[in-house]
Amino acid sequence: MKSIYKTSVQLIVLFILLLAQASFAQTAESDTINLGTAPVTSLFSGQRNIAFGTQPAQHVSTAISTVYGRDLEKNFNLNLGNTLYGRLSGLVVTQGGSEPGVATPGMLIRGINTFGGASNAPLYIIDGFISNGTGPANAFMQLTPEEIESISVLKDAAATALYGARAANGVVLVTTKAGKEGQLKVSFTTRQGFNQAQALPQFLNAYDYSVLYNEALNNDGLPIRYTDADLEAYKDGSDPVFHPDVDWYDQVLRPASYASSYNLNFGGGDKFVRYFVSLNALSSQGLFKKFGDLSDESIDSKYAKYNFRSNLDISLSRRLSAEFRIAGSIEASSNPNNYTTGSTFSLLQSLPPNAFPVYNPNGSYGGNALYANPVGNLISTGFYNNNSRTILSSLKFTEQLDMITKGLSVSAAVSINNYFEQGSRKSKQYPRYSLARGVTGDTIYSPPVGQLTSLSGAEETLDQYRNFIVQAFLNYQRTFGKHDISAMVMMNNDNVTLFGPASDPSNPTANSTDPYKHNSAAGRLTYVLNEKYIAEFSLGYMGSEIFAPEKRYGFFPAGSVGWILSNEGFLKQSQAINFLKLRASYGLVGNDIIASQGLSTRYAYTPTFGGGGYFFGTGNTGVGGFAENAIANNNVTWEKEKSLNVGLDIAFFKHFEASFDYFNRDRYDILVGSNSTIPLYLGVITPTLNQGKTNNNGFDFALRYNSDTKKTLQFFAAANVFYATSKIVFNAEAIQLNPLLLSTGNKIGQPLGLKAIGFYSADDIAQRSIDPKSVPGVLTEVIRAGDIKYQDIGGPEGKPDGIIDGNDRMPIGNPSQPALSGGLHTGLRYKGFDLDLVFQGVTGNTVYLGGNTFHAFQSNGQVAPIAFGRWTPQTAESATYPRLSSRDNLNNYQFSSFWQRDGSFIKLRSAEIGYSLPAQLTDKVRISSARIFINGTNLFSWDNLEDGDPESLTGYPVMRTLTLGLNIQL
Repeated sequence: MKSIYKTSVQLIVLFILLLAQASFAQTAESDTINLGTAPVTSLFSGQRNIAFGTQPAQHVSTAISTVYGRDLEKNFNLNLGNTLYGRLSGLVVTQGGSEPGVATPGMLIRGINTFGGASNAPLYIIDGFISNGTGPANAFMQLTPEEIESISVLKDAAATALYGARAANGVVLVTTKAGKEGQLKVSFTTRQGFNQAQALPQFLNAYDYSVLYNEALNNDGLPIRYTDADLEAYKDGSDPVFHPDVDWYDQVLRPASYASSYNLNFGGGDKFVRYFVSLNALSSQGLFKKFGDLSDESIDSKYAKYNFRSNLDISLSRRLSAEFRIAGSIEASSNPNNYTTGSTFSLLQSLPPNAFPVYNPNGSYGGNALYANPVGNLISTGFYNNNSRTILSSLKFTEQLDMITKGLSVSAAVSINNYFEQGSRKSKQYPRYSLARGVTGDTIYSPPVGQLTSLSGAEETLDQYRNFIVQAFLNYQRTFGKHDISAMVMMNNDNVTLFGPASDPSNPTANSTDPYKHNSAAGRLTYVLNEKYIAEFSLGYMGSEIFAPEKRYGFFPAGSVGWILSNEGFLKQSQAINFLKLRASYGLVGNDIIASQGLSTRYAYTPTFGGGGYFFGTGNTGVGGFAENAIANNNVTWEKEKSLNVGLDIAFFKHFEASFDYFNRDRYDILVGSNSTIPLYLGVITPTLNQGKTNNNGFDFALRYNSDTKKTLQFFAAANVFYATSKIVFNAEAIQLNPLLLSTGNKIGQPLGLKAIGFYSADDIAQRSIDPKSVPGVLTEVIRAGDIKYQDIGGPEGKPDGIIDGNDRMPIGNPSQPALSGGLHTGLRYKGFDLDLVFQGVTGNTVYLGGNTFHAFQSNGQVAPIAFGRWTPQTAESATYPRLSSRDNLNNYQFSSFWQRDGSFIKLRSAEIGYSLPAQLTDKVRISSARIFINGTNLFSWDNLEDGDPESLTGYPVMRTLTLGLNIQL
């Protein structure tokens, strides 16, 4: 941490020097000030960020979607990924939980393209340098919108080929803000508000729980547990000690928690030095009640993040320039009981309301051997502090070589990025007691479960990595009359070193301190003729150390063409079509994050050996030995993908712009088990082989309308839609009695389960259509009327065999990832008022109702209102839930279509309404502008699920945030 403090001090000194220097800077035209609705941004004008450079938007012949940081600022979120819902066509963002400092959203570019454990995650590039990490360690997620100029999603092979074997899943390209010539400009923004759970699981109170539990016991042929007197005591609350009725969520969570953020930006400079500096502080209190206020041995749940950035562009001479970037974030979180909240929410979702009171009459904690006390856990088991820091730094020099030939330049760059996470653990135990009523009515305490211990501590490293990157470029840009030529050749070397418990990115089951190395060379040539015809060729050549030497390097070529029809004579004078471009691309890219079942080592091409053993003699005495693990595979290589993209860009009627892309992606050389090619009777552990194939095709579409900017009322709407269908073309699977169990031909991620076809009736049992004692096979549950009936297809040729087991599984529902997603970003401005709204919608996905939240009384757990629809002889025709059972029912709670639900939804992801103070008022206080606003995130959800939020059925809930904000610009 000392290095952080030293860096912070140096940064403050640098700020002072820059501010002093800025006071003498030449005045230039100011940047566009974002007051309310974002400035109108054309899809087809200006410069666009591409791999390792920029390109005029009209010359782009690849598939790229872009969003600007000024749009993302209208969103209060703890990580950057959660600001991107519905923003970019082709980018699917899925909720990954909401726990501060822990949860990050999932991000997929054009859907799922691989299976078997290989990564579908995109490659993240920040200011030209690879910055991949996992979970909270992903530096991209830690950025703030206020420091970002733009985020571009590179979607096709021609856009990503320069990244070689790391490009097949697409690339998220981030460009941070740079200083511009002009006088010092200062912007300050603050938001103050609160968080609350968007939805929490609902459970029955103690009375309803007891009534239904008696029914479940009766259904199982067991004596009831709760007498009429017990039920009455639960109903009227007259005996809270022996008949408690505890809402555990209410005992642990508060209705709202405080959240705030502060951001301060500086920018300006002259023709010699240009600077951009950003400071950001964000804090969010957790949903837990303030248990730290009740005990010195506990702590309040909270999270804080501090970001800083200093971007300098320096003209060292007429031809030599330098770019220096240093940025980072410091995160700190605190929680009682554990580093994260997962175990607490798991307990809340399991603990019945009448299990025990929070506190016993003598002040001790209620509890028993089966369940701990959530309140006791949060007050009396200690506290955990988690601190992490991320540093991103880079230095780049560029020399113009016009003395050799005009338009030629050479650059060299180096980047050092690192992440470190440390934990401080203070833990203890506490006793809890269950109660019984004595013969004389007195209270009898059981022996304690757990013992009181003193607080003990430990300091530990939770994660750590370092990334060192060196790059060199040769660039050429020249226009000869009608000919526009640009070219780039680059070399890249990056080394990632993991320390301690950090996971191996290519095999999560292995830990290693060996550096992960990538060497690559790449080139791009773009030719534009007469501003009409575009041709571009890209080539990546990359190697990785995880493959055998002879398989270590590979070529990844791609090409694209474009035709700007609107510059042709037959369209040039069109009043309806303002811009029209056709484009197409095709290429080969790779994915080298290929973790899969069966990989015994990071270096799968080398043989490894482990413990074996033999048994000798009549006593079967074990003797240690040594045996080969999975057979080494010298041919292991990266996944490859051939990607086709055909697109159209059009601007029409002056106010409309649209972009459409069709894509087809064929991926092969996916690592899969060798079950169909190597028989198990060989007696060896067979290796995984590059045999799998998939196909993913679909389209993405974006449409934008901008009203006349000269009118008093200004309006815009930007919509995007993405659709993809992906399937497994080949998976080397063993032969199945039921061919529906084969994943080949199915969607990637297709769930396989039993198909529910109703409930068994009393007539089914009476007619002995099933064995009344049991159903043979895997499901050995005693079947009764009201149990779920499954389709029997497990016999030869899919015919019934009278057995319900794993062979009766079939494709049910849809994958968890949506097939279709879309977004709508709209806003208006009228005089000083402005409104900004972002909606996101998804469909074609399935969610599953599982665990204690929905499976009544399983593992002695809870029961939710969904169980009111249970089967009884009286409700047999209308029941929506199986008969209740007090046991862990092996039949009713199988993975089946009965528990699947439509996961479609439309959500209002963010909304902001603001008012900009009149200039005559701000001029009096000598500020450039001032704006007050109210912002909300995750405000509403329209979905088909009555039993919770489709994105978060269990665990830490999705958060709704409301803030009041102020922006001042000097």
